[in-house]
Amino acid sequence: MKKINLIYIVLICIVHISLHSCKNHSNPEKNKAPIPEQVDKENTTLTEKEPKQTKYPTLNIKSNDRINSPIEIKVNSEGVWLANEGELGWIQLIDDKGNELAKGILSADGDWMKSGPVMFSTTLTFDSKNIKTGKLIIHNDPGEGDGDEAGESISFEIPIIF
Repeated sequence: MKKINLIYIVLICIVHISLHSCKNHSNPEKNKAPIPEQVDKENTTLTEKEPKQTKYPTLNIKSNDRINSPIEIKVNSEGVWLANEGELGWIQLIDDKGNELAKGILSADGDWMKSGPVMFSTTLTFDSKNIKTGKLIIHNDPGEGDGDEAGESISFEIPIIF
């Protein structure tokens, strides 16, 4: 009788251990294979979601255009940058040594509160004697405050020739 009791106890323990180990392996979260990290061509790690593509407004100046002073810069917001109080952002003109030659605020050329594209402009006056190349840096106006009131600071560069 003692032998039979001992066998029952051992069998119960084996069944209990078997059920317990099956229960742990049936958890879909634990069995889920980890998602491998993706690496782009520049060796930077990407997340599961694709990074959003930043969109930029268009200008009347293209890469490597020759400019002279004074110059009116026109920017079409194309609805990708939001205006704040009639201003889209600002522009810097930098020479090839990093010196700022001019700066201007992009102000609306009309009704800036309409939906769709809006034109903004500024005039830059500068002295480019003995300077061959430079760049325009266009900055948005991200607004102030938190939450929906403030946006992300964005800028981009356009190389130019004097």
